[in-house]
Amino acid sequence: MNAEKPTVGKVLTATRKTYNVSIKDRIVSCTLRGKLALKKNEKNTVKVGDDVRIEFVTETEGVIAEILPRRSFLSRSIQSRQYKEQIIATNIDQLLVILSTKKPQFKSGLLDRYLVIAEKNKLRPVICINKIDLASRADFEIYRRYYSETLDFPVVFTSAITGEGIQELQKVLQNAVTALVGYSGVGKSSIIKAINPELDIRVGAVSERTQKGQHTTTVVQLFPLADNCYVIDTPGIRELGFWGIYKKDLATYFRDIQRYTADCKFSDCQHLHEPGCAVIEAVTDGDIIEERYRNYVSIYQSLKSTHYE
Repeated sequence: MNAEKPTVGKVLTATRKTYNVSIKDRIVSCTLRGKLALKKNEKNTVKVGDDVRIEFVTETEGVIAEILPRRSFLSRSIQSRQYKEQIIATNIDQLLVILSTKKPQFKSGLLDRYLVIAEKNKLRPVICINKIDLASRADFEIYRRYYSETLDFPVVFTSAITGEGIQELQKVLQNAVTALVGYSGVGKSSIIKAINPELDIRVGAVSERTQKGQHTTTVVQLFPLADNCYVIDTPGIRELGFWGIYKKDLATYFRDIQRYTADCKFSDCQHLHEPGCAVIEAVTDGDIIEERYRNYVSIYQSLKSTHYE
Protein backbone atom coordinates (compact mmCIF):
# COMPACT_ATOMS: atom_id res chain seq x y z
CA MET A 1 0.00 0.00 0.00
CA ASN A 2 1.05 3.64 -0.47
CA ALA A 3 2.25 5.21 2.76
CA GLU A 4 -0.16 7.76 4.20
CA LYS A 5 0.97 11.27 4.98
CA PRO A 6 2.05 12.03 8.58
CA THR A 7 -0.93 12.92 10.72
CA VAL A 8 -1.75 13.91 14.29
CA GLY A 9 -3.43 11.64 16.83
CA LYS A 10 -3.97 11.32 20.59
CA VAL A 11 -2.30 8.63 22.71
CA LEU A 12 -4.88 6.38 24.42
CA THR A 13 -2.52 3.89 26.08
CA ALA A 14 1.24 3.74 26.53
CA THR A 15 3.49 0.82 27.41
CA ARG A 16 7.24 0.51 27.20
CA LYS A 17 7.16 -0.52 23.54
CA THR A 18 3.73 0.12 22.00
CA TYR A 19 1.25 2.99 21.96
CA ASN A 20 -2.38 3.01 20.86
CA VAL A 21 -3.11 6.27 19.07
CA SER A 22 -6.60 7.51 18.20
CA ILE A 23 -6.88 9.12 14.79
CA LYS A 24 -10.42 10.17 13.87
CA ASP A 25 -12.43 6.93 13.76
CA ARG A 26 -9.63 4.38 14.11
CA ILE A 27 -6.88 3.26 16.48
CA VAL A 28 -3.34 2.83 15.23
CA SER A 29 -0.75 0.70 17.05
CA CYS A 30 2.52 2.62 17.12
CA THR A 31 6.15 2.26 18.10
CA LEU A 32 8.69 5.04 18.53
CA ARG A 33 11.01 6.42 15.94
CA GLY A 34 14.70 5.80 16.75
CA LYS A 35 15.73 9.20 18.12
CA LEU A 36 12.54 9.53 20.18
CA ALA A 37 12.99 6.04 21.60
CA LEU A 38 16.42 6.97 22.94
CA LYS A 39 15.21 9.94 25.00
CA LYS A 40 15.21 9.11 28.72
CA ASN A 41 13.92 12.38 30.18
CA GLU A 42 10.47 11.94 31.76
CA LYS A 43 9.15 15.00 29.94
CA ASN A 44 10.38 13.72 26.58
CA THR A 45 8.74 10.29 26.71
CA VAL A 46 5.32 9.55 25.24
CA LYS A 47 2.47 9.71 27.78
CA VAL A 48 -1.26 9.06 27.71
CA GLY A 49 -3.00 12.20 26.49
CA ASP A 50 -0.13 13.32 24.30
CA ASP A 51 -0.91 14.71 20.86
CA VAL A 52 1.63 13.07 18.55
CA ARG A 53 2.58 13.17 14.91
CA ILE A 54 2.72 9.69 13.42
CA GLU A 55 3.86 8.19 10.16
CA PHE A 56 1.94 5.16 8.89
CA VAL A 57 3.60 1.82 8.17
CA THR A 58 0.30 0.06 7.34
CA GLU A 59 -3.34 1.09 7.74
CA THR A 60 -3.29 0.02 11.40
CA GLU A 61 0.39 0.48 12.35
CA GLY A 62 2.68 3.46 12.53
CA VAL A 63 5.64 5.12 14.22
CA ILE A 64 5.48 8.17 16.49
CA ALA A 65 7.78 10.79 15.01
CA GLU A 66 7.07 13.74 17.29
CA ILE A 67 5.41 14.71 20.58
CA LEU A 68 3.52 17.96 20.09
CA PRO A 69 3.74 20.69 22.78
CA ARG A 70 1.78 19.91 25.97
CA ARG A 71 -0.60 22.43 27.51
CA SER A 72 -0.69 20.71 30.92
CA PHE A 73 0.16 17.50 32.72
CA LEU A 74 -0.49 15.59 35.93
CA SER A 75 2.52 14.24 37.78
CA ARG A 76 3.55 12.76 41.11
CA SER A 77 6.84 12.08 42.84
CA ILE A 78 8.47 8.68 43.04
CA GLN A 79 10.12 8.03 46.37
CA SER A 80 13.25 6.10 45.46
CA ARG A 81 16.95 6.79 45.93
CA GLN A 82 16.36 10.10 44.20
CA TYR A 83 13.43 12.50 44.26
CA LYS A 84 11.96 11.85 40.81
CA GLU A 85 8.95 12.98 38.86
CA GLN A 86 6.50 10.62 37.15
CA ILE A 87 4.15 12.18 34.63
CA ILE A 88 0.84 10.31 34.77
CA ALA A 89 -0.97 11.95 31.84
CA THR A 90 -0.87 15.09 29.72
CA ASN A 91 -3.05 17.72 28.03
CA ILE A 92 -5.63 17.66 30.81
CA ASP A 93 -8.26 20.36 31.30
CA GLN A 94 -9.74 19.27 34.62
CA LEU A 95 -9.24 16.83 37.46
CA LEU A 96 -12.24 14.79 38.59
CA VAL A 97 -11.59 13.73 42.19
CA ILE A 98 -13.74 10.70 42.99
CA LEU A 99 -14.33 9.53 46.53
CA SER A 100 -16.90 7.07 47.83
CA THR A 101 -19.14 7.49 50.84
CA LYS A 102 -18.28 3.95 51.96
CA LYS A 103 -16.34 0.91 50.72
CA PRO A 104 -13.76 2.50 50.84
CA GLN A 105 -14.59 5.12 53.45
CA PHE A 106 -14.70 8.81 52.51
CA LYS A 107 -11.48 10.65 53.45
CA SER A 108 -11.39 14.42 53.18
CA GLY A 109 -7.62 14.36 53.66
CA LEU A 110 -7.20 12.56 50.34
CA LEU A 111 -9.61 15.00 48.71
CA ASP A 112 -7.55 17.98 49.85
CA ARG A 113 -4.33 16.37 48.64
CA TYR A 114 -5.78 16.03 45.15
CA LEU A 115 -7.10 19.60 45.26
CA VAL A 116 -3.59 20.85 46.06
CA ILE A 117 -2.31 19.03 42.99
CA ALA A 118 -5.09 20.50 40.84
CA GLU A 119 -4.31 24.02 42.04
CA LYS A 120 -0.56 23.55 41.57
CA ASN A 121 -1.02 22.36 37.98
CA LYS A 122 -3.77 24.90 37.19
CA LEU A 123 -6.31 22.17 36.48
CA ARG A 124 -10.02 22.81 37.13
CA PRO A 125 -11.01 20.51 40.01
CA VAL A 126 -14.39 18.77 40.10
CA ILE A 127 -15.40 16.72 43.16
CA CYS A 128 -17.50 13.57 42.77
CA ILE A 129 -18.82 11.84 45.89
CA ASN A 130 -19.84 8.40 44.60
CA LYS A 131 -21.85 5.55 46.12
CA ILE A 132 -24.31 8.04 47.59
CA ASP A 133 -26.83 5.19 47.60
CA LEU A 134 -24.87 3.67 50.51
CA ALA A 135 -25.18 6.73 52.76
CA SER A 136 -27.36 9.64 53.77
CA ARG A 137 -26.85 12.77 51.65
CA ALA A 138 -27.23 14.81 54.83
CA ASP A 139 -23.99 13.35 56.19
CA PHE A 140 -22.09 14.80 53.23
CA GLU A 141 -23.95 18.08 52.83
CA ILE A 142 -21.31 19.95 54.86
CA TYR A 143 -18.70 19.01 52.25
CA ARG A 144 -20.96 19.96 49.33
CA ARG A 145 -21.70 23.38 50.83
CA TYR A 146 -18.15 24.23 51.87
CA TYR A 147 -16.33 23.02 48.79
CA SER A 148 -18.88 24.35 46.28
CA GLU A 149 -20.02 27.57 47.95
CA THR A 150 -16.91 28.66 49.87
CA LEU A 151 -14.20 27.31 47.56
CA ASP A 152 -16.13 27.36 44.25
CA PHE A 153 -15.34 23.74 43.36
CA PRO A 154 -18.20 21.86 41.64
CA VAL A 155 -19.46 18.94 43.76
CA VAL A 156 -21.60 16.15 42.30
CA PHE A 157 -23.21 13.29 44.24
CA THR A 158 -23.37 10.13 42.11
CA SER A 159 -24.31 6.48 42.16
CA ALA A 160 -23.28 4.18 39.34
CA ILE A 161 -25.86 1.72 40.67
CA THR A 162 -28.96 3.96 40.68
CA GLY A 163 -27.78 6.42 38.04
CA GLU A 164 -28.10 9.40 40.37
CA GLY A 165 -25.98 12.35 39.27
CA ILE A 166 -24.62 10.64 36.15
CA GLN A 167 -26.25 13.08 33.72
CA GLU A 168 -25.08 16.04 35.79
CA LEU A 169 -21.55 14.65 35.79
CA GLN A 170 -21.70 14.01 32.05
CA LYS A 171 -22.37 17.71 31.47
CA VAL A 172 -19.29 18.60 33.53
CA LEU A 173 -17.16 16.36 31.32
CA GLN A 174 -18.26 17.85 27.99
CA ASN A 175 -15.69 19.51 25.72
CA ALA A 176 -12.76 18.65 27.98
CA VAL A 177 -10.07 16.11 28.75
CA THR A 178 -10.68 14.99 32.33
CA ALA A 179 -8.36 12.91 34.50
CA LEU A 180 -10.13 10.70 37.04
CA VAL A 181 -8.28 10.19 40.32
CA GLY A 182 -9.08 8.42 43.56
CA TYR A 183 -8.44 5.27 45.58
CA SER A 184 -9.06 1.88 44.01
CA GLY A 185 -12.65 0.82 44.61
CA VAL A 186 -14.24 4.29 44.71
CA GLY A 187 -15.94 3.60 41.38
CA LYS A 188 -13.92 5.40 38.69
CA SER A 189 -14.41 2.63 36.13
CA SER A 190 -18.06 2.12 37.10
CA ILE A 191 -18.81 5.80 36.52
CA ILE A 192 -17.22 5.75 33.07
CA LYS A 193 -19.22 2.62 32.26
CA ALA A 194 -22.44 4.30 33.47
CA ILE A 195 -21.81 7.26 31.15
CA ASN A 196 -20.94 5.08 28.17
CA PRO A 197 -21.91 1.39 28.60
CA GLU A 198 -20.28 0.48 25.27
CA LEU A 199 -16.75 1.13 26.53
CA ASP A 200 -14.62 -1.95 27.13
CA ILE A 201 -13.59 -1.26 30.71
CA ARG A 202 -13.35 -3.67 33.64
CA VAL A 203 -15.28 -3.00 36.83
CA GLY A 204 -13.93 -4.56 40.02
CA ALA A 205 -15.15 -5.16 43.55
CA VAL A 206 -14.08 -4.02 46.99
CA SER A 207 -12.51 -6.53 49.37
CA GLU A 208 -14.88 -7.32 52.24
CA ARG A 209 -11.88 -7.89 54.53
CA THR A 210 -9.91 -4.70 53.85
CA GLN A 211 -12.68 -2.49 52.39
CA LYS A 212 -10.17 -1.49 49.70
CA GLY A 213 -10.35 -1.73 45.94
CA GLN A 214 -8.84 -4.53 43.89
CA HIS A 215 -6.82 -2.34 41.46
CA THR A 216 -8.98 -3.15 38.41
CA THR A 217 -7.23 -0.42 36.44
CA THR A 218 -3.56 -1.32 36.10
CA VAL A 219 -2.48 1.18 33.44
CA VAL A 220 -3.35 4.77 32.64
CA GLN A 221 -5.89 4.80 29.82
CA LEU A 222 -7.70 7.52 27.89
CA PHE A 223 -11.28 6.86 26.76
CA PRO A 224 -13.11 8.91 24.10
CA LEU A 225 -16.65 9.48 25.46
CA ALA A 226 -17.94 11.71 22.66
CA ASP A 227 -16.67 14.26 20.16
CA ASN A 228 -13.99 16.38 21.86
CA CYS A 229 -14.67 14.66 25.19
CA TYR A 230 -12.16 12.34 26.82
CA VAL A 231 -11.62 10.85 30.28
CA ILE A 232 -8.35 9.46 31.58
CA ASP A 233 -8.70 6.57 34.02
CA THR A 234 -5.72 6.31 36.35
CA PRO A 235 -4.55 3.37 38.46
CA GLY A 236 -5.75 3.57 42.05
CA ILE A 237 -3.15 5.53 43.97
CA ARG A 238 -2.86 4.62 47.65
CA GLU A 239 0.19 6.78 48.30
CA LEU A 240 0.17 10.10 46.52
CA GLY A 241 3.57 11.76 46.33
CA PHE A 242 3.60 15.49 45.65
CA TRP A 243 5.90 16.83 42.96
CA GLY A 244 7.19 20.39 43.07
CA ILE A 245 5.10 21.31 46.12
CA TYR A 246 6.97 22.57 49.19
CA LYS A 247 6.08 23.74 52.68
CA LYS A 248 6.56 27.44 52.03
CA ASP A 249 4.10 27.39 49.10
CA LEU A 250 1.38 25.12 50.46
CA ALA A 251 -0.96 27.88 51.68
CA THR A 252 -1.17 29.29 48.13
CA TYR A 253 -2.91 26.08 47.03
CA PHE A 254 -5.60 26.37 49.73
CA ARG A 255 -8.06 28.99 48.50
CA ASP A 256 -9.69 29.51 51.89
CA ILE A 257 -6.39 29.83 53.76
CA GLN A 258 -4.99 32.18 51.13
CA ARG A 259 -7.82 34.65 51.79
CA TYR A 260 -6.51 35.31 55.31
CA THR A 261 -2.72 35.16 54.92
CA ALA A 262 -2.33 38.89 54.28
CA ASP A 263 -3.81 39.58 57.72
CA CYS A 264 -1.31 37.42 59.62
CA LYS A 265 1.04 39.24 61.98
CA PHE A 266 4.15 37.75 60.34
CA SER A 267 4.70 37.74 56.58
CA ASP A 268 6.32 34.28 56.70
CA CYS A 269 3.54 32.77 58.84
CA GLN A 270 2.97 29.09 58.05
CA HIS A 271 -0.35 29.03 59.97
CA LEU A 272 0.60 26.34 62.45
CA HIS A 273 1.04 27.95 65.89
CA GLU A 274 2.35 31.46 65.22
CA PRO A 275 0.89 34.31 67.31
CA GLY A 276 -1.36 36.68 65.41
CA CYS A 277 -2.21 34.09 62.73
CA ALA A 278 -5.36 35.19 60.91
CA VAL A 279 -5.86 31.68 59.51
CA ILE A 280 -6.01 30.08 62.96
CA GLU A 281 -8.42 32.82 64.02
CA ALA A 282 -10.62 32.03 60.99
CA VAL A 283 -10.67 28.37 62.02
CA THR A 284 -11.67 29.35 65.57
CA ASP A 285 -14.46 31.55 64.21
CA GLY A 286 -15.74 28.76 61.96
CA ASP A 287 -14.92 30.55 58.69
CA ILE A 288 -12.56 27.72 57.76
CA ILE A 289 -13.83 24.29 58.74
CA GLU A 290 -11.55 22.61 61.25
CA GLU A 291 -11.29 19.36 59.29
CA ARG A 292 -10.00 21.24 56.26
CA TYR A 293 -7.41 23.03 58.43
CA ARG A 294 -6.26 19.74 59.99
CA ASN A 295 -5.74 18.40 56.46
CA TYR A 296 -3.60 21.45 55.69
CA VAL A 297 -1.41 20.78 58.75
CA SER A 298 -1.10 17.09 57.89
CA ILE A 299 -0.05 17.87 54.31
CA TYR A 300 2.38 20.55 55.51
CA GLN A 301 4.08 18.10 57.85
CA SER A 302 4.48 15.55 55.04
CA LEU A 303 6.17 17.96 52.63
CA LYS A 304 9.81 18.71 51.97
CA SER A 305 11.13 22.21 52.64
CA THR A 306 13.10 22.23 49.38
CA HIS A 307 13.76 19.99 46.39
CA TYR A 308 17.18 19.09 47.79
CA GLU A 309 16.16 17.64 51.15
